[in-house]
Amino acid sequence: MRLLIIGGGVFLGAALLDAALARGHDVSVFNRGRSRQQWPDGVRSFVGERRTDLGAPAEAGPFDAVIDTCGYCPADVLPAAAVLADCPRYQFVSSLSAFAAHDQPGITEAAALADAAGLADDAAVTGETYGPLKAQCERVLAQRLGERLQVIRPGLIVGPGDPSGRFSYWPWRAAAGGRMLVPDVPPPALLQFIDVRDLAGWMITLLERTPGGAYNATGEAGQVDWPTLLGACQRAARDAGHAAAEAVLVSEGLLRQQGIAPWRELPLWLPSDDAPLAGFMAFDTRHAQAAGLRTRALDDTVQAVLAEPLPAALDKRLADKLSARREAELLQLAAAGTRGNACAPG
Repeated sequence: MRLLIIGGGVFLGAALLDAALARGHDVSVFNRGRSRQQWPDGVRSFVGERRTDLGAPAEAGPFDAVIDTCGYCPADVLPAAAVLADCPRYQFVSSLSAFAAHDQPGITEAAALADAAGLADDAAVTGETYGPLKAQCERVLAQRLGERLQVIRPGLIVGPGDPSGRFSYWPWRAAAGGRMLVPDVPPPALLQFIDVRDLAGWMITLLERTPGGAYNATGEAGQVDWPTLLGACQRAARDAGHAAAEAVLVSEGLLRQQGIAPWRELPLWLPSDDAPLAGFMAFDTRHAQAAGLRTRALDDTVQAVLAEPLPAALDKRLADKLSARREAELLQLAAAGTRGNACAPG
């Protein structure tokens, strides 16, 4: 298969490149040339801006399939859809954030997408516009490409090479030792994510075997909760020769009172009383599983994260996460509160 990856430099794009090459495909990449300049033998690289400079990849075609890893608004995807309109398969990486609502567990691919009314095709991508813009990308691509379009809606993508550190924070923190602040989320406290290697390999398989359609592409719902994640992180830390941190539960009430930002400052934490996000860690993935999606054991993912060097103190992946000083302050407040409750008249 002659494959063009729009992106291909880091994380999911890099994993897709590796997966495609391992399967013997002929791969070209098109990107801005900022994150990566060296490519495996045989990979053709085209450098340009996707909104204005698609001439080189268009001339190098035709391609059997295109994977678009980095389209965030219609102004990004419309030029590629026009220039590469004859490609038999066009795979677009959207997001589970593209759904209109996330308040119920079990959201399927048929659920309504977010409304992008009032947003320009080149609107700025923010926390508020990200989902609606991804949804609008899906709509405009579907209009242009019809059944040739495959829409992949990942949730949190994790594993080695993750530039965000959102999942990696927990293996890293376990390996740092000491007392580790953990949000005291009541059961079932489910988590849902997918290893980048599983997602990439399955996406290549999907291009090889399956016609168009949309897929919720994340881990199987109900398989991982907070204790399971923390146990895997502590085991992997010990196996890697570190003194695994001791998990200390801190109430959600205290975390919110102290202004700790869910998801960003304390990764993976979505407060249990956040009703609009009650289904965000429980998407229905049966359609993707029927199309061959399989996910590896959690221990494998955590071990792969810790096989890479631990981040230095000023690593940008830690920039917006809970600092060691702030964590210590919160643990002290939590301990004081516990002592106070124990001594209070009953």
